Amino acid sequence: MGSPPYMAPEYVKNRSINVKTDIYAMGLILLEMLTGRRVIEAENIQQVLLKIVREPVELPTDVNIDERLGAVILKAVATDPELRFDSAAEMQQALTAYLDSGASQPFARNPESEVQQQSTLDFLLRRMRHKSDFPALSDSVMSINKLTNTDQESINKLSTTILKDFSLTNKILRLVNSAFYSQSGGGSISTVSRAVVVLGLDAVRNIAITVLLFEHLQNKANATLLKEAFLRANLSALLAREIGQKMQLRETEEAYICALFHGLGHLLAQFYFPDEVVEIRKTRVQKHCSEEAAVRQVLGLSYEELGIGIARSWGFPSSIVNSMRHIPDGLVRKPGTREETLHVAAAIANELSEAIADTPAADRLQTLRKIVVRYANSVQFPQGQLQATLDKSFDELGGVAAILHMNLKQSPLARQIKVWSKGKALTEVGTQMDDADLAEEIELEKTVLTDTVLGEAVETPADGGPAVSVPDEACMVLSAGIQDISNSLVEDFSLNDLLRISLETMYRGMGFKRVLFCLREPKSGRMVARFGFGPATSEVLPHFRFPLGSATDVFGVAVTRGVDILIKDINDPGIRGRIPDWYRQHVAAETFVLFPLRLKGVSVGMIYCDKDKAGEIVIPPRELTLLKTLRNQALLAIKQAG
Repeated sequence: MGSPPYMAPEYVKNRSINVKTDIYAMGLILLEMLTGRRVIEAENIQQVLLKIVREPVELPTDVNIDERLGAVILKAVATDPELRFDSAAEMQQALTAYLDSGASQPFARNPESEVQQQSTLDFLLRRMRHKSDFPALSDSVMSINKLTNTDQESINKLSTTILKDFSLTNKILRLVNSAFYSQSGGGSISTVSRAVVVLGLDAVRNIAITVLLFEHLQNKANATLLKEAFLRANLSALLAREIGQKMQLRETEEAYICALFHGLGHLLAQFYFPDEVVEIRKTRVQKHCSEEAAVRQVLGLSYEELGIGIARSWGFPSSIVNSMRHIPDGLVRKPGTREETLHVAAAIANELSEAIADTPAADRLQTLRKIVVRYANSVQFPQGQLQATLDKSFDELGGVAAILHMNLKQSPLARQIKVWSKGKALTEVGTQMDDADLAEEIELEKTVLTDTVLGEAVETPADGGPAVSVPDEACMVLSAGIQDISNSLVEDFSLNDLLRISLETMYRGMGFKRVLFCLREPKSGRMVARFGFGPATSEVLPHFRFPLGSATDVFGVAVTRGVDILIKDINDPGIRGRIPDWYRQHVAAETFVLFPLRLKGVSVGMIYCDKDKAGEIVIPPRELTLLKTLRNQALLAIKQAG
């Protein structure tokens, strides 16, 4: 079994043992050697196990550990086994590389550095610099980024840099004379210096960087994939410029460049690490994991981290670097600063571009609605304006592609654009949302539970009563229940008994009034409550049933979309129309939570939890994670039971 303080999280939770279990223990021992104390410490074994499951290992703040060595340790002790070294030999190679790097001060550490990524990023950058074209690309981009609007010498330097390359000069001049830029006035532009005077240094600088990037991503075996990725990045950039205008951004050119470089890490990985990108695709298929988990396993860091690291090394300003970060799922709050506005504009544009490229015909309207609702606090698209924005960007993309000599006849993205253009995307699948529909969708989206939006955990009731909170022992009870289920799953178990353990754990841990388990009836096409815990449960069960396949109320939304939903108040004006009559007639609770259970995209069950008064249910992020784990264990039990 091993010593508890060195057990890996996956062993504590489900008794899983493999090579990576030992990798985790080696990482703990290495950290213990450097600090002189055990990493996982607690008063008793139960607390040790809970700490392993609940708290990711972090480097201590009172002991200085070199960031490169720290990165090796943190990779070894990652909570997710997929993010650890694949073998002891691989970990040994990482340690040997660290020692061979000539680090003379192994305990010197900069607390502000990104410890987990820097070592891997440095290694990947070294590999990229060995390519003959990367140093030239880096030098050109860095020299352009050093230029400022306030310096006349910068204008001369920019012109000189561009004029060194005849092909680059011609493409830039064709772009500045294209349909969009010609709207700036000034007539035909025949010199780079004149382009800077008419359009401004920022616009010409961004055009130059765009063309430089494209020019360097050529003449490779995977040229088709690269051109497709670059075309998608340009569509995002053009969309961001249009969206930036709607968000009243003065610097729409900066929105353009923010969106263009949003996926820089993925783009450069395709160019410089084509074999690894193929391996990433294989890993996703073989291990059924997310793209990010596969990328981290193969490259050692995410595409986003790679792109941000390269952008920083190229001297891009913070507004562009920060815009490359993914915005967490759920509703996006209204941006409060110029930098946040740029970030949101780039994010919307890239999500729209991804939707255009990858969404099947039957899902187009739903995908667009989801994006519009997600960003409704930041930018509004009255009826017809979203399609107009798409069409204008599509037309401009055709012009850019022609100037850069990109053949669109064989482009999958170009074929998708034809379907989406001139109103086809919306008219083929249904009508657009009116303002009332949009308002209703926004209110409904606010109910969807995500780990990132739930932390506003403690609320004060309107009547001045005590603040609502979760039980002090919630995490302890939930973790212990997870352990019970883990033990049961590896033994002979009764499905009903295991499901009851899950429900009882939720009931006791969170102090819900009622917890019900619902199961899908294939013949009747309904979701039906089977059993539960709490007062008057037997009276509620016969009435707790609803049809599947309908997303008109919150229950239908939960099971159809497979989203966890928290309804704080069934009488809230934005929600009450979504609460079905059967619920109001037979269930008195004013607040409830829904956790759907889905297998292969099909809803097979649902867990319902409630409390009497509106606003009484509060679920901080840590407790939410544990509740989702319990739900997933119940789903695993159903799957194993066939």
